[in-house]
Amino acid sequence: MVFTAVIFNGLLYTLIGACYLLIFMVTFDPRIWGYQDYPERIKEKIPPQTRRERIMAGLVGIPWLFFILAYPLISTAFLETELGGEIPFEIAFLNMFFMVFLFFLVDLVVLDWLIISKITPKFVIIDGTTPEDYKDFSHHYKGHLIASIPLTLICVIFSAIIVVF
Repeated sequence: MVFTAVIFNGLLYTLIGACYLLIFMVTFDPRIWGYQDYPERIKEKIPPQTRRERIMAGLVGIPWLFFILAYPLISTAFLETELGGEIPFEIAFLNMFFMVFLFFLVDLVVLDWLIISKITPKFVIIDGTTPEDYKDFSHHYKGHLIASIPLTLICVIFSAIIVVF
């Protein structure tokens, strides 16, 4: 039962997160969603984000931030309830870690590598750049590698919060 719940939580979190980001990518200008994540060689070819673009990025990012922080906490709290009101730290951590890193992997492989670096549709290209500017996958890989450390720490902290409270 526990592992089924962990897998379900991870798959649902990943599906919702990846779909949200893909819709976000298709709907909004890449200067809003991609500017901060793109490598310097792309940023050197384009003007800095405008104040309006930064505000839009923040406003559209608020629901995303809420989701990525709240869903792991809520799903782990529900799992605790299913387990009779107590959850071992290891299970809480496994639930959060699997959820976060499954999405992390799908984001890296599907969104960053396949869509941005390999397919490179028009909706990812910022005016003033070329599709070839987006082909270097190493930028995304390095960014994900660096982010994996704080994400693991966040999983540890959130798991401890659920276990203690």
